[in-house]
Amino acid sequence: MPKAPVFTPKAPIEKLPLAVRKASSSSYFFFHQHDHSMLMHVSWCYKISGLLGFPLKINTNVNAVWAYAQSDTATQASSTFAGYVDGFISALKNYVEHFGDLGKEYFKKAVTNAELTVTVNEAGECADSITADVKDGVFRILFHQDRLGYNQSWLNEPLIKAIDQAPQQGFGLLAKHSIEKEYNDEIDDVRQEIADILALPDVVLDANFEENYAKLLLLKKDDQDWQKNSGGACLQYFRDGFKYQINNQGFKGDDMLQEGFAEIVTSKTIKLRLVDKTQNGYSNETIVENGTVYLQATPDRWLYDVSEAGSGLLDKL
Repeated sequence: MPKAPVFTPKAPIEKLPLAVRKASSSSYFFFHQHDHSMLMHVSWCYKISGLLGFPLKINTNVNAVWAYAQSDTATQASSTFAGYVDGFISALKNYVEHFGDLGKEYFKKAVTNAELTVTVNEAGECADSITADVKDGVFRILFHQDRLGYNQSWLNEPLIKAIDQAPQQGFGLLAKHSIEKEYNDEIDDVRQEIADILALPDVVLDANFEENYAKLLLLKKDDQDWQKNSGGACLQYFRDGFKYQINNQGFKGDDMLQEGFAEIVTSKTIKLRLVDKTQNGYSNETIVENGTVYLQATPDRWLYDVSEAGSGLLDKL
């Protein structure tokens, strides 16, 4: 397969065509020369600040961007630049509605320069018509070199991906949101049900999020699907796997099995752990080690055969 040609950015236009300067008179990018443009800029900044809780500076090199304009679109300069900002605000509204305060927190941590810009995508011919990223603390709306002004309202997913993949410590946005909404909101009920089956009121369910997340990230770095379901997946291992298994294995109401579990599992902990290879060669295995039950799986078989998590526990007691 031939390699894509190396992208070479066009030189910025030294002097914008008169038609562009005139058409841009209603655009923010020239707000310092036109009262109406200033009103647009204030309106945009007000909307962005209202959504995020902090201001975001809009800063684009018009001369560099307009180098990619088609020769017959000069009179559309105002709507072209305004369209990108309007598209961003629309996507930001959906983002905040979905992720709430957590989304605002992650946005602020990622976009450290509190700045928004529009620029060409350095991926060249391989680029999508519109996408986004965060570079050097600046949120960048990226356009394809031949598609300036295309699909400006398609920023919902690119915005989420840009914040999720921005350099940061700990969990990405998608994983953190899933843990809070899909795991934390449900796990107490699951833990109580397992406690009742085992007659162990203070049983502990340990999803081992940090360690497992790091292992999955190494293998699935560019795959967002597993991060969207990080919390829900861990919940399934306990709810649809371990709880299902101990129910089937007859622990509920059986004093002997319950006492045997308590004698061996001295930590009272069931922990989810990813390993490079299971000892039994299957997707899941149950290990009792140092008084803890480990539900083991491998990163490449994550979320496979979840109902088997906890199988064979009786043989380990």
